[in-house]
Amino acid sequence: MKPNQLAAIAAAVLGLAGMVPNADAIEVYAGGSSAGRQFINEVPLSVCDHTAGTITHYRSVNNNVHLWQCTFAGQPMNFHYSARGSSDGVYPVDDLTGGDRSLGRYNGKGYMGYINFTNPALSGCGATASVPKTFFDVDTATTVTININENTTCTNPPSAVTSDWPAATFVRQPMHFGFSDVQFTSFGQTSPAGTEPADPAPNVTENKLMVLPFSIVVQNNVRRVDSLGSDLGPIQNLTQTEIEQIFSRSTRDWRELGYGVTTAVNPPATPGQPLAATTAGNTIRLCMREFGSGSKATFDQVLMKEEAAEWSTTATNIAFFFASSSGVRDCINDVQGVGFTGKIGYIDSFEATGTPAYITPVVANPMTHGHPVNVNGFRGVDATVADPVKATARPAVLKALRCGKTEFWVNLEGYNKTAGTGDATRDAFIARFLSDANNTTVIENLPANWAFEATPNILATKAEDRIAPDHASYASRSAEYDSQCRGLYSSPNP
Repeated sequence: MKPNQLAAIAAAVLGLAGMVPNADAIEVYAGGSSAGRQFINEVPLSVCDHTAGTITHYRSVNNNVHLWQCTFAGQPMNFHYSARGSSDGVYPVDDLTGGDRSLGRYNGKGYMGYINFTNPALSGCGATASVPKTFFDVDTATTVTININENTTCTNPPSAVTSDWPAATFVRQPMHFGFSDVQFTSFGQTSPAGTEPADPAPNVTENKLMVLPFSIVVQNNVRRVDSLGSDLGPIQNLTQTEIEQIFSRSTRDWRELGYGVTTAVNPPATPGQPLAATTAGNTIRLCMREFGSGSKATFDQVLMKEEAAEWSTTATNIAFFFASSSGVRDCINDVQGVGFTGKIGYIDSFEATGTPAYITPVVANPMTHGHPVNVNGFRGVDATVADPVKATARPAVLKALRCGKTEFWVNLEGYNKTAGTGDATRDAFIARFLSDANNTTVIENLPANWAFEATPNILATKAEDRIAPDHASYASRSAEYDSQCRGLYSSPNP
C-alpha cells in the first residue's frame, strides 16, 4: 500500500463510521530516543499536508521537546515529541491503561513532556518566523521547498512529567507511539539512577527505520604527546581496546595511554609546544547516559560487547550521567562539570559533527569543546569531505558507515500500539509517519540528512545491535562495493 493512500483510508473509515471530523486538533504524543530526535522531528515535513494551511514547529532550547502543528487527512494535528531515553519509546507505548498505575503495571519512567499547544508562550516559546525547509514530498514524488513558521527558543519545557505541572495548564498524557535507538532485546541496563530490565512489551509492534551512527567524543584538551612531552595536537583515533579500558575504568589516567591533558579547554593548534599539565591532573572523566538510554545500550552492545562497569553512585567529578543526549553534549562542552578537563563520552553523530560542505545553510557544530575521534581508524560520519555537491558528497560523508568499516551504529526503531490508539486519523498519521521514516528518498532529503542513513544504502548490515557488520551481500552488490569501498583504508593516529 502506498503511504499517500493512508489519508484517504482514514477519511473513508471516518465516513463509514458515520463520524464527522472534529474541528479541534487531534493530539499525537510520541517520545523516547534523544539520539534520533533530529531525524524524528524533520519527518513531519513529509507527513503533514503542506498544501492545506501553514505548518508550525516549536522546539525547546535543548532540542528535547517539540511541537508540530499542521493538517493531515483534512484534520488539524498536534504532533508532540519528548526526547529522554529509548526505553521511553517502548514501555509507555506498551501500556494500555493510559498510564494509570492503579489499573495495571506501567513500565515507563514517567510521562512525556510537551509544549503547551493552546498557548506556546506558557512553555516559554516566543514568536515564530518564516523559515524555508527542503524535503521530499511523497505524495507528489518531488523535492519541494516550503516556508514553515518556526520557533526554536522555547525555554526548556520539561522533558518528563510525573505529576500535573502546573495543574491548570499541564496535564499528564499517555504515549501513542515512540522511538528507540536500539532493538528491544538490547535493553537491560544499570546506572546510578536505577535499572531498566529487558521486560516483555507484548502490546507494541517494532518498525525498523533508518541507520543511526554514533561517535566517541573527546574534549579538545586531551592531547597526543611525544616522548619529550610536547603537544602533538588532539587525539584523532582510539582503538576499541582503549575504549573498553577507559569505560571499564581499568585505565583511569590519560598518561597510561600515552596522552596528556592541557589546562586550556580549547588549546591553540600549536603542535610541538610543551604540554602544560593541568592542575586537576590527567584524570579520565566520563560523560555517559543513564539506564533506559538507547545511546548507552548502543555503546554497551556495540563497543563494550557487554554492559560497561558501573557504580552504585556517581563517582564525584569522575563520572557524569545524563538522561538525554543534550546532557552529554553539555558535559563535553564543559557546561556540566564546569572546570573539569580530560572528558570522553559517546553521543549520536549529529551532535558530534559539524555540517558537511554540501549542507546549506551551515549548521553550527554543537560540540564546541570536543570532537569525534575515529574508532579503530574510522568514524561513521566524515564531515571533512569538501565536495559541495550532494549527489557525490553524501555517499562520501557516509562511506565508512556504508562499507562496514565502522560498527558503532544501530537501526532506529519505531514502536506503535499493535491494537491502535482508538482514533482512525491518529492511527493513519502514525502509520504514514513510520512509512515515511523508512523511505530512502525521504531520509536522504531531510534537512539534517548528513547524520543518518537509509538502510538500503548500507552494504554491510547487522541483524543484531551487538554483532559486527555482515559483508555477505558482496555477491549480489559487488558493483556498489567496488565503486564505493575500494581504496577505503584506516586513517592512523599520528
